[in-house]
Amino acid sequence: MSENRKVDEREDINNNEKLVEKKDGEVVVKFSRDEMEAYLVVVPPENGGTPVSITMAKEAIQQAGVQYGILEQEVEHAVKMMNPSDNVVVAKGKKPTNGQDGFIEYKFSTDTRIQPMEIEHGRVDFYNLNLIKNVQAGDVLVVKTPASPGEPGMTVKGKELKAKAGKDVRIAVGKNTDLSADEKSLTATTAGHVHIVGGKVIVDPVFELKGDVDFSSGNLNFLGTVVVRGSITFGFSVQCEGDLEVGGSIDGGNVTVGGNLTVRQGIQGQQRSIIDVKGNLVSRFIQNATVKAGGDVVVGEAIMHSMIDAGYNLIVGGKKGLIVGGQCRAGSEIVGKTLGSLHSTVTELEVGVCPEIRQKYNEVCNALDENRLNLDKTQKAIKVLKDWEARLGSLAEDKRFLLMRLTRTQFQLLKTIQDLEAEKEILELRVEEGNRGKIRAATCIYPGVGIKIGQNTTRIRDKIDFATILIEEGELRFKPYNY
Repeated sequence: MSENRKVDEREDINNNEKLVEKKDGEVVVKFSRDEMEAYLVVVPPENGGTPVSITMAKEAIQQAGVQYGILEQEVEHAVKMMNPSDNVVVAKGKKPTNGQDGFIEYKFSTDTRIQPMEIEHGRVDFYNLNLIKNVQAGDVLVVKTPASPGEPGMTVKGKELKAKAGKDVRIAVGKNTDLSADEKSLTATTAGHVHIVGGKVIVDPVFELKGDVDFSSGNLNFLGTVVVRGSITFGFSVQCEGDLEVGGSIDGGNVTVGGNLTVRQGIQGQQRSIIDVKGNLVSRFIQNATVKAGGDVVVGEAIMHSMIDAGYNLIVGGKKGLIVGGQCRAGSEIVGKTLGSLHSTVTELEVGVCPEIRQKYNEVCNALDENRLNLDKTQKAIKVLKDWEARLGSLAEDKRFLLMRLTRTQFQLLKTIQDLEAEKEILELRVEEGNRGKIRAATCIYPGVGIKIGQNTTRIRDKIDFATILIEEGELRFKPYNY
């Protein structure tokens, strides 16, 4: 073989060796434009080169600057598949979460629409329209949930992405309300009607109705004072714990008042109205109504065919000063001009102890008798057990327990009897005061009028002018009006 040919063969061998040179696998790390994702491209080895290991891939990812959100399983998957055309997501960043805006929750209905109360079978009650929203002092009216600051995000390279904080809100403080120190809650400082005025929550201890209590307002039930500029119409009612002022009249309506009642025009009960007042009542007139007042009843013109109970004085003035028909009772005095009528209309007048005191006195007396009877039975049982103990030297366990229980009962009954006797003495004084009541007529008392002062009664048979009726020496006496 010629020398030239040998040289050519050696060159061919070297060229073939170059063509089959080994090539190790490669790792390429790429990033999205916003650096919220990192991609791994794994290039497989050639001609028996060394493949990419998981350790190599992780080192490449770390060297590329990936610090956050590495997906271990995806790294292993990319290394296993070794697909150079596949960009495998091996790390994900975290987007920032913006904060929630603060918001306010009202603990009362802010709906100002008139809404009839629903009753059975789909019907609605147009007498109860929920116009007033009552709250008590200390009730929570508003609760605020503050705005949250949000949660920051992070790129795969560890760059923090700031979150946008939510917008906060403030509770607008109105009158008769109190904002907590942390400004997260608003409470009522007084009882009344809660509503929103100019964005502020306020509590009004006085509720004012511009018009009538009728189908446009429904019944009123309020914890404070009520002012009705119009009238209370037939079939409707007003209940309040404070005072009630009615600019018009009460026409067949009902009222329950915790304070004083003032009716500018008058009460026309239409045989339906029930008026219950804890304090004083002032009205122009009262007709065909049932009235109960804890204080005085003062009427400007007349009381006609009504049932009146006054805790203290019942006074009818004005030009007429008339009391006719029905029954009028007062704890102290009944004062008017004309009592009864020319037609001898039956009119019952009573002064002295008010019915509640008399009823309470009777209840105390009955309770006292019952407790005394129980005490007597208890003491007799105790005596029997103690006699057994003295005779036998000791008592069985159940009998000893019974003796202890009866002894405790005895002391309780003695204390109860003592309290009842003290209460009875006070009530007896009140009953005795009833004999000092008076009925006074500045003009006259007509026949047909029944008179009762304390336990003394009479019926007027002949007209009496300018008279005061009272008790002297245990008997009814007729004196001059100014007596």
